[in-house]
Amino acid sequence: MDIETLKDTMEEASFSELSEYVSDLKGQRDTARTESISGRKGLKDKVTSLEGQQSSLLERLGIDSIDDIDDLPDVKGAAEAGKQYEAKLKRMQRDLDEANVKTESATSKLMESQKRIKLGAALASHDWVAKDIMEAFISPRLEWEGDELLYKDDSGSLLSVSDGVAMLAKARPDLLQPTGAGGAGVRSANTRGAGDAKTMTRADFDSASQVQRAAFARNGGKVVEAA
Repeated sequence: MDIETLKDTMEEASFSELSEYVSDLKGQRDTARTESISGRKGLKDKVTSLEGQQSSLLERLGIDSIDDIDDLPDVKGAAEAGKQYEAKLKRMQRDLDEANVKTESATSKLMESQKRIKLGAALASHDWVAKDIMEAFISPRLEWEGDELLYKDDSGSLLSVSDGVAMLAKARPDLLQPTGAGGAGVRSANTRGAGDAKTMTRADFDSASQVQRAAFARNGGKVVEAA
């Protein structure tokens, strides 16, 4: 994801802070990836070497498996040497698995951060009644295709995140704040005095969508009977 595409939608200070945060995450991911690749290569070489030594040892002992060592007579510590090789091989494999987990964790954190940034920018282009609810609704519909984050609509088609959010806003205008007097939703809201809560007539409240009602109530709104 190129965060430069978000520059025009954010204040300069916020964008600068965001750029530094994303750069730091990328640095952590790249460092973990480099360390993991280097570590895994070294571990794989050691594992390969140990496997070769183990095969040679088994051949010289005339057996097919490490498990057969216990059945051999103890000839100058041969059985103990075989067990030590087996333990060393398992330890190397465990270190390799831990290196893989570290890389996957760093990559996952970066992808989740980029997902939040991309979705936040797309949502900011519309005046939602309840932005947090929309974020929770849209987030599960986002999925990665390689390095690109996409929005999956109800038909299964994949769109850019901004196009997907715009399509949803167009299809469900009731989820947006009303524009101007007489619009849908909180149409008759007014302020009775400094510090007073907004009010809405019973008829307007009943005709509002469930999301608009929830937002109105959360903001301290009061339903009044028409005069």
